[in-house]
This record gives sequence, C-alpha cells and structure tokens, in this order.
Amino acid sequence: MIYSINNRLCILLFCLFVYFPLSVKSTPAWNIVNGYNVDGSKCPLPTYYSYPCPDICVRDISTCPEKLRPSCPAGQTYCTDGSCRDACPSDLASQCGCPGAPAVQGTLYKCLSGSTVNIPNFNAQNKSAQSEEACAAQLSTSNIPSWGPNPQSIMWAECPTPDYGELNFQEPVFIAMYVFYGSCAGFLIIWATYKFLREKVVKAMFNKTPEFKRDDFYTNEKKEGSSLKTGAPDVDSIDGDSVESDDMIVKAYKTDIVGLFFGICYLLQTIGMVAYMILITYDYYQNYLFFRGNALVQSSTFMGMWYLFFIWFASLTIFRSRLSNFFRIQCTYDQAQYVQVERKEPAIIFLEDNDRITSFVRFLEGNAKRIFGLDVVVSTSALKKTGNGTKYFIYQCTRYVYHPETQLFKPHSFHLGDTNADLAHLTDGLSTEEASMREELIGPNFIEVYVPSIPMAVLREFATFFYIYQFTALWLFYYFAYWQVGIADTTVILVSAFIKVFVRLKSEIRIKKMAEYTDTVKIYRDGKWGEYSTADLVPGDVFEVEEGKTTPCDGVVLSGNIVADESSLTGEPLPIRKFPVRRDDPTTYDKMGASKISSIFAGTTISQAERTEAKVPVTALVTNVGTATDKGELVKKILFPTRVSFVFDEQIKVVILILLCCGLVCLGLAIWLYTSGTSAWFYAMFCICQLVSPLLPAALVVGQSVAAGRLRDEKIFCVDLPRILMAGKVQIFCFDKTGTLTKEGLEFYGTKSITDINNIVEQRENKKVPEFDQHIEDINVTPRLMQIGLATCHAVTTLNGQFIGNPVDIEMFRSSKWKLQDKPELEEYVDTLLPPAEAPGQVTSPVHVLKRFEFVHARMSMSVAVLDSHTNKIHIFVKGAYEKIKDLSNPHSIPNDYDTVTADLARQGCYVLALSHREIDLNEIGGMEGFKNWNRDQMEENINFAGLIIFKNQLKEDTTENIGELKRGATRTVMITGDTALTGVYIARQCGMAESGTRILLGDIDSTGNRVVWTDVDEPETFPDVNVDQILLNNDHTPYELAVTGKAFDWLCRNDMIRKYLLDIRVFARMTPNGKVQCIQLHMERGITAMTGDGGNDCGALRAAHVGIAMSDAEASIVSPFSTSNRSVKSCVELIRQGRAALATSITGYKYLILYGQVMMMLKIFTFYFSVTMSQNVWIAIDVFITVFLTWAVSQSKAAPRLEAQRPTARLLGPQTLASGMGLVFINWMFLIGAIVMLFQQPWYRCNEFDSSAVDISKWWLLADNYEGEVIALICLFQFINNAAVFNFGYKFRQSFWRNYILVFLWALYIAIISYWTLAPPNRFSCLFRFNCGTDTVLEQLGYGTPTWYIEPYNTPLGHNIMEPSFRWKLWGLCIGNMVAALSWERLVVLGLPHEYLAKKFPVKRLQIKK
Repeated sequence: MIYSINNRLCILLFCLFVYFPLSVKSTPAWNIVNGYNVDGSKCPLPTYYSYPCPDICVRDISTCPEKLRPSCPAGQTYCTDGSCRDACPSDLASQCGCPGAPAVQGTLYKCLSGSTVNIPNFNAQNKSAQSEEACAAQLSTSNIPSWGPNPQSIMWAECPTPDYGELNFQEPVFIAMYVFYGSCAGFLIIWATYKFLREKVVKAMFNKTPEFKRDDFYTNEKKEGSSLKTGAPDVDSIDGDSVESDDMIVKAYKTDIVGLFFGICYLLQTIGMVAYMILITYDYYQNYLFFRGNALVQSSTFMGMWYLFFIWFASLTIFRSRLSNFFRIQCTYDQAQYVQVERKEPAIIFLEDNDRITSFVRFLEGNAKRIFGLDVVVSTSALKKTGNGTKYFIYQCTRYVYHPETQLFKPHSFHLGDTNADLAHLTDGLSTEEASMREELIGPNFIEVYVPSIPMAVLREFATFFYIYQFTALWLFYYFAYWQVGIADTTVILVSAFIKVFVRLKSEIRIKKMAEYTDTVKIYRDGKWGEYSTADLVPGDVFEVEEGKTTPCDGVVLSGNIVADESSLTGEPLPIRKFPVRRDDPTTYDKMGASKISSIFAGTTISQAERTEAKVPVTALVTNVGTATDKGELVKKILFPTRVSFVFDEQIKVVILILLCCGLVCLGLAIWLYTSGTSAWFYAMFCICQLVSPLLPAALVVGQSVAAGRLRDEKIFCVDLPRILMAGKVQIFCFDKTGTLTKEGLEFYGTKSITDINNIVEQRENKKVPEFDQHIEDINVTPRLMQIGLATCHAVTTLNGQFIGNPVDIEMFRSSKWKLQDKPELEEYVDTLLPPAEAPGQVTSPVHVLKRFEFVHARMSMSVAVLDSHTNKIHIFVKGAYEKIKDLSNPHSIPNDYDTVTADLARQGCYVLALSHREIDLNEIGGMEGFKNWNRDQMEENINFAGLIIFKNQLKEDTTENIGELKRGATRTVMITGDTALTGVYIARQCGMAESGTRILLGDIDSTGNRVVWTDVDEPETFPDVNVDQILLNNDHTPYELAVTGKAFDWLCRNDMIRKYLLDIRVFARMTPNGKVQCIQLHMERGITAMTGDGGNDCGALRAAHVGIAMSDAEASIVSPFSTSNRSVKSCVELIRQGRAALATSITGYKYLILYGQVMMMLKIFTFYFSVTMSQNVWIAIDVFITVFLTWAVSQSKAAPRLEAQRPTARLLGPQTLASGMGLVFINWMFLIGAIVMLFQQPWYRCNEFDSSAVDISKWWLLADNYEGEVIALICLFQFINNAAVFNFGYKFRQSFWRNYILVFLWALYIAIISYWTLAPPNRFSCLFRFNCGTDTVLEQLGYGTPTWYIEPYNTPLGHNIMEPSFRWKLWGLCIGNMVAALSWERLVVLGLPHEYLAKKFPVKRLQIKK
C-alpha cells in the first residue's frame, strides 16, 4: 500500500516539477525576449555597452587610428606577424591571415586590439551591420570593408567562416575511418564464417568417431542442495570434506593460425578505437580541420564513434572470459590445446525481502544473462597430458583428469581404506612407479595461487562494466570543452581504482604465502627412505614426521607420538597430542571425528615428534594433498567465494534505470526548448552523466572503507568490505560460549565423589546404595582414589616445560598437584606420575599409566588403565560428559540423586565431568600380556560411577555490559555451545542474554527417542513434561524462553518442527560443528545473522553466517569476513556500531550524489528553458571542489556511541529514502521557481533579458553572462552545498551533526564563499566566476572604478550582470530559507515525529523478533 502511494506521489511531483518551469511566462518558447517591461510597456531596443570592435588590418601602419597604432623601440620595425624586429623577413606570416581562407596578398599589418563602443538601439538580428557601423564611427573612419585576401588599404580583421572546401566524405579522415571501421566489422564477419565452417567439419568428423560421444561433458558428482530462502549454502557445501559438485561443461579448443592473426588484429583495433577517439577530440579543438570546418558532420561523427566505442568496450568487458576461445577452433579432446570450463553462476545470497520492482529487474537481468550466455562463469585452462598420455587441466587450483570409462573430467581420488585398521596396515609405502602414476593423476602437492602483475591487476580492475561507462562518459567531457572536470574526475576514479588494486594485491599475496609451501621430507619408497620435496607427496606415501616442521599434507599417524600446534589452521589455543592409529581398531576413519587424535593436517606445525620405539621413526600416511586437504579447501573458499548481493546492490540497478529515464526526459526537453541536432544530444548526454555520476561507485564504498579503517583501529580486521554494510543490518547475533562469553579456560572447582570412594570395590560387592559425599574444593583432602583419577585420566604431556593437551585436562592435572615424569619409569609404561608430598605420612609411591584411549567426540569419553605401585592394583578410570558416564556405568552404582545434583551444578554454571572406576585382577584376564590386547570396549565395560569433577566457567568482565548493549540495539542474542544445556542457561541468565525473571524450558529427547520433552529448568520435579505450545501462547503474560540439547535440535530438524520454535530458543546446547552450521542457516532464513566464535570448531558457522567474526588470529579466521585478536563481546558491539554507521553513510553518499543529479536535472531544465548556462569556472567548482570534497566529507561521520533499537534502512527505494530525497527535490524546485519569479518582478531585469539569438549555443561557455544564469547558478550552488549538510544528521546511527568537523568546516566555508559572491559588489574573486561583474569598461561607466584585473568581455548587450543590492539580499535570504527548509524537512519530518509515528503505525514485519 505504502509503496503504491509512493509511486503515485512520485508521478504527481514529477508532473508538478515539469509544469512549474513551463508555466513562467516570458520564456523564449512562448514570448518575445525583452518584449515587455514590468508595467506592461513595450521594451525599447537596448544599448550594447562596450561592444568589442573587431581588429583592423591596414597596408600601411600609419593608417591605423592613432590610439590603435602599434609602435616599436628605436631602431626596430613593426612586422606583419605583430612583433618588433631589426629587419622583417619576407617569409613572415601575417596576423591578418585566416584559417580556411585564401592567403593574404601583399603586406598587411594588424592594428592594436581593445577598441570598444556603445551601440544604441541594438538589434541582435542586425548585429554585424550595426557593430561595423558603430565601430567605424568610433574610429573616425567609414566604409571599412569586410575581410578579404587583397584589400586596397584597410579592412576588418574579423575572419569569415573557414572554408576548407566542400566536404565530399572522401577526405583522409573519412577514408581512414572507412578502412578502420570496415576492417573491424569485416574481420569479425570473416573470422566468424571461417570458424563456423571449420567447426562444422570438426563436428562432422567427430560424429563419425565412436570413441567420443560429445564435446560437452557434464560432471554431476553431487547435485547442489537446495538453498535456504536467504540463499545460504547447504551444509555439505560448507563441510571441509565436500567435493566439487556444481554442474560443469568442458569444451575443447585448439589454436588456429588464422584465428591468431584475427585475434592480434582485434587487439590492434581495440587500441585503434582509443586512438580514433583521441584524434577526433583533438580535431574539435582545431576548429574541425579534418572535416573542412564542418561542425555538424564532425560532431555527428563523434556521436557515432562514441556509440561504437561504448559497444566495443562493453562487449569486450562482458564477454572477456570467452574472448580468447572465440579466436580458437572448437575441437575434440584429442586435438585440444585448451578447455573452456563453464559453470552455473555460483549461488548468490540475497539479503532482505525483495519488492516487486527489484524482483522484476532481477528477472529481466536473469533472462538477459541467459540469452547472452552470461549465466555461467567461464574460465579457460590449458589442456595438458601426463607422461602416460592422460589428459588433464587445472581449474580453481585443482587438477581435473579425463576418465575414459565415464568420459568425464573429474578430480582424481585414491581410496586408501575405510577403517582405522585399514590405514594402520599401510606402512610399506609406495613404489616409485606407483607414486609417479598417482602424481600424474592428482598433481603435485603444491597449491599454486596466481597473483597478477601490477599491469594485469590494473587491467583486471578496469575490465568491469561501470568503468567502461565512466570512461565513455568522460570522453564527452574531454571533447566538449569540459576537459578540466574530465581530468579531475579521471584522477579521482584512477586513484580509487589503484587503491583497490593495491588492497586486493596485498590480500592475494598474503593468501599466496599461506597457500604455497615447499620443503624437504623423507619418504619411504621402494622399501627405503629417501629425501624428496614435499611437492612429491601423494596419497598412500609414508613419510617421516619431523619436529619443528610444517605438516605438508593431511595424514594419519602410523608410529610415534606427536604434539601438533593447530592454532594457525583451527584456532585451537594449545598444541594437541596425536597418537598412532591402531591396527585393531575397526572404527570407520573420520578425520574430524573419532579419528582426529590420529590425524595431522596440512599447514599445522609439529611441536614434538617422539619415537615410541628406538629404531622406528615417527611416521604418517598421506591421505590428502593439495586442494584436497583441509587447508586446500580453505584456500579455495578464500580464492573463489560465493558472491553475496545485498538489497542495497540490487536496488541500485533500479535507481540507475530510473535516472536514465530522467536523462531521456532531459533529451526531449533539450530538443524542445533549447536547441536541436547534435548540440541537443551533447547536452542530454551531459545530463545523463550528471544524473548517473561517474563518481557514484566510489562514493558507495567510501563509507565502507572509512568503517574498515575505524574497525582496524579497534583490532577488527575485514577482508570483505561489503559485509560491513550487512553488519549494519544484523538482527540475530549467535555466540559460542567458551572463550567468547566466558573466559578462555575453566577453573577447577573441586570434586564430589561417592562416600568412602577408596573402598568403592567393596561397596559394589556388598551392593551398598551409593550416595554423594560432600563437595570438596581442597585437593589435599580429596580421597586418594579420586586423586589418582584426576592425575591420570587425561592426555596431558609436557613440551619445553609447557603442558600440552586439552585445556580442561591441563587445569584438572595442574590442580591435582601431581608431577608428570619426563620419561616413564619403564618403556612399557605410557606415563609415570608422582603424588605431592606436602604433609608427613602421605603416600609418595608413583603410579604408572599402562594404557590410554583418547577422548573422542563420538564417544564423549576417554579411559586409562593405571598401575598403583603402592597397592600394586590396576585401576581403570573412564572420564567424560556426565550424561555419557551415567549411560556407561553400572546402573546400581549411580546415586539416586545423580540427575538432581548434576543439574543443580549445571544451573550454577559449572562444567561437570563424571569419573567411573573399575579394578581388574590380572590373574582373571591372563596376566599383563592378556591385558595388553584389550580394546577400548573391553576397558570401558562393567565400570562403576566414582564421582564428579567440577569446573567453573566465569564470565568475562565486559560480557554482561556488551550483551545488554546488543539487546538495547534490538539485536537478538543466541547461544550455540557444545557445553551442557543447564550450563548454557546459567551463563545466558548471568550475562543478561535471557531476561531476569524469565522462566526457561529445556527440550531434550525422552528415553524412547520418539519425542522432545520440555522441562522447567528451575522446577524440574514440578514441571517435568509441559506442553510447550500452550506455554508459548501465554508468553505475553508469563515470559518463557526455550533451550534445547543437540539431540533435541536434531529431532526437531528431522521432523520439520525447528522453525516453529526457532526464535523462542535462546540456548542451543551440545551442538556439533555441523549442528552449528545448520542452526546458523536456519536463523539466516529469519533475518540477517551474525556469528562469533574462536575460529576452531566454529569455522563452518562463521563461514556460513551473513556476518562472521572470528575471535582468533589463525589462518582459518580468513574464511570469516571479520577477525579480531580482541576476544571480547565488545568487538561484536563495535562491529554492529560501525556497520550501522557505514550503512547510513553509504546511503547518505548515495542520496547526496543522486540529489546532485536531481539538482543538475532541475538546473538543466531551467537553463534549457532560458537558453543559458553557468560559467565554466562554476561548473569546475561544482564538479571538482564541491561534489568531490563533500562526497568525501559526508563519509567522515563517526558512529554513534550507543546502539539504538533501530537499524538504518538499506533500501534505496524504501519509504524513508524516497521521502528524504523526493522531499528535498520538491523544496529545491519550489525555491528555484521562487527565485525566478522574484527575478521577473525586477524592473532592472525586464528588458535586459538574455537573448540567445545573439550567440552560438553550441559554444556553451558563452551562455553564462546574464541574470538568469547567475540567479540559477547561485540558488543551485547553495543547494549543492546544503544537500551534504541535510544528509549529515547523525540520527541514531552516527554522531551529531556538528561532530563531523570536516563536513561542517567545508559546508560553512562554501556557504561563506557563495554568500560573498551573492552579496559583494564587483571584485576579483566573484568576477572569476562571473557573478556580479561585467566588462571592465562597463564597470567603469557604472562607477565601480577601473578593475586592476583582467575580465574577459561579457557577451551580452548589457555588458554586466550586477544585481541591485536590495535584490542580492533578498536572493540571499531566499537561499538561506531554502537551506533552513531542507534541513527542517530532514530533521523534523524524515527523522522526526512523523517518522516515529509512521514507523509505529506501519512496522516492518521482518524486524519483529524477540531480542
């Protein structure tokens, strides 16, 4: 409804804008210029003051009028070239000669210039005769003839129109054009015909060859999943294990000598296009010499060449990816030298709802792309052959190999095995022959990243459509005597482009350094070790893992113990221990799951490589190389990202179409009111160029660049500038808990074991009902068995005096105060540990770890077997999540209040692990040798619950404050954590994410797994199973929030119920990395979503979100648009704050340049109406100093200090943006119309109106010396300047108006200058811009004295445009009123109470989400 009203209002206002200027009487279109005075009396013929008389040429210098007679120093002679010499050579060219006219005969001298005369009763229709008569009388002569080549004694030196002969279109310039443009068309036609015939022959032969079925090969390894409404990619596309799956067409081409010739010709013709534009522009300033002085034909030729230039370069830009293969011949693969790879354009993420107009324009754009084949991404690669003759090509850093059995090009992969045991047996390595064969199929283990040279990077930057538009438009400026502004605009565009090139190259060089890595490595081949390059590694190779080196590939540890620093790849803060994969482990290999403890990854650093057997080196099996590694996938996602389209980007296309329509209106008005022919076309093109400013793209990114700089000051780094605008529209912010909301590590908070734990075996034998003992925080009074469990049930090791392992394990072990020996007491032991001996009588005997199974996410547990040398007993400890340990332990060993106690601890924000125990008798299992053969399942069966290990996770000091700030800014905050639900609920309440007093229901799967049970976390006994739908219906009366476990989340997703509760769920607990990705994608359906985490297991979610900020310095953080080393929620607040300011600033810059175009359109309509213009210096001031500097100054507004409960609009066609822009346009029109009406009421103006018939309209710079042009210029100057101030209001997203000091300074300075031009009497400064000035002799006649500076004579009869002082003040007051009205409209209406009222009455539904 609102949108349709806006459309009608737009049409009505446009009609009014057109009607008002046409309604003024006394226009050249309907009235006689200088026809009637204010009182209705007929105007007398005017006096032309100080008319500049033409120069005089004489045979004898003595016949020059005395005051115009030249003189020379004694001994010198005045020569015909106007110089004084000792002797005049005979070959001097006379100053009296004229271009395009016969040569003068005999000796002719030109008298001095500067004679002026007042011509009474001046009639523009009889200008020549009157001026010659008056000037002759002034010089006391008569009957002076017009210019001729052989006068008798005297003649006027006013040259006739150049006559270079009749234009016959056979001049050299035309012949050259025929040849050049004919060759452009002819060569393309000849080549296209030749190409068609050659390819027809190839296809005929191709169809006869049975072993080839087609030229176009489609790979369909996996259909792309249907994206969510926001365009978010599916989960598989985000996983590191995903395979290239988009549909792909591969076409084969070969080089042709004829095509090479025509390709070189095409390149030369492209250069020739530029050369010809330079040539014809040069000819314009030579008075159309190449066209025999025919301005009409020359300008018409320029127009045609201009269109051809635009079409040529636009086509070159649009089809640049196909151009190289256009000059090649399509052929079969066996003949091919190149392949053209075509893929459907990657999914575009559209943000925010789309209106009908935008959707329609997108529909038209999509159809146009499909028709011209632009809906696919095209790239060309060289087709090569391996040593064995297998064809392959490199695409997106990956080798695609031809498979004859499927006739498809695909990345090759080797199947090494399914289970851990399968991989563990691959210890023999490869033969050299097998390795060579594999390297041919998958390529070297090296990711080559192409970084263009500076010239190529510049060429790539300028090979975009808008740059073609910009430079094509600027040709008009260079051609039509507006080269000063052309140079200024070109400089701005070039500087901004070179800055973008520099930033992009810097980023690409950084990626290249990260991706490209080579080193030496020892590889086991042919049964022996040899030294090779890391580039030689292939899947199946066995290589030695060396300490201190970077891992060159993804692999599986086969022997030895490894400590890997994965911080550079995953953001893990501490090094991680890696253990060999076991030969008896039938578990399916999952490098990111249960097998992660045996997997090493490319790009990580080996901190320690420790042999477990003296003669066996630390080795690993290569599983993936190159782009198939996790690091390779990361590099590919950085180099080839999915394009994101903001509503801002989509609607700018609609706006440009609207502005082009306005340009067509100006073309019609120029022809109707102003002039016709080529001049009308030039003025209309200028109008289009000013409506769609060439500076518009630069202005749109200025706000983003400034925001990126300010974020950098806060240690927040951005690699994708457009995402800053999206940050300004974030509605949902998702947080990881640990390390983000809470402190990095957990603090040990004690234990809660069962009573008399040291006799746990006897208790279970006697079937004593287990009960919890008291909570013990002091480790010194913790029971010994519990101490042994704390000290041994972990995978902590030491490296250079630093603990290595899981942070929770490190905290637990450190709190136990036991000591880990550097080496185990015996080689058969895994570790040896010593208890503290702080009190007399304590046991000091060591304990030895016999066997250890690492923690894996799939099992959510770990286990160790320990020999207590004091009692000589073997204890088995199993540690893990308290829910999992409950399931693993014997039911009769679980205390009755287990769930209550653990839930209470979780509600207090505790991180709770459980410990179970088992004591084994070696005699019953076949002794130590029998025990060594036990697998994990045998160790972790028949265990009894022993106690709880409790940690506390403390909030960061500033978390609560910044979560409150986000909620104040109407941003919904959500927690997505791998921790328990109750701990997440506690943290959510503590930091204010969940409102105080709000009850929370926890959803979890029931014991049958068939439904989700919702329980009140505060009163689980009272409300163990509530109807969540009924509760949520009464949410307004009794506020409730929801929390779900990972299992409940998965169940709700499978049953398609998650969307129903999504925006009521505050805490998502026990979430896996893939679960986090899915959760983010679901939120992205509902609104623009941000995610923050530490960059480790959050990488997928950070990459999936509209806005991801990684609180990490790791390389993996590059996949996130934002990263920060400041691990605080304050970084998120700062990102939203700067994002909102950047979005508001970008909209402001857009509105300012659009209003610049609208003021220009208004100015053009009025100048067309009166056949006037502004002086050249005024145009330069507007387009160089005012527009460029104010566009930059507008972007300098700083972000508001606080977030408000509203986001800035991103809709260029939204109600607020339209109201702001159209209201200002209406106000500006009204005041300019008022100024013209006021001017027509002045008696000193009437009868002194500008008569365009006295000048050549194509010489636009001669049309400014009049009252009409002066008033229009002054009004519009105030509007150009004030428009920037109007849009400078900070409102809720930027700081106050006056805090943008640069803009306020420029605004005040410019207003002061324009006010001075308006109010001051004639002076040097205002005369430079032709304001309140006149010809020097006229100023002297008017009593202003003789100017001491040069003033180019005015070309109007009046000879000046000095307004009456009283009118100047009235005009200045009108301008100030215009400024006040515009500022008031923006501040009091668009941003004031009417806006607040309409926002409440017509709220935007998509923003209605719970904070």
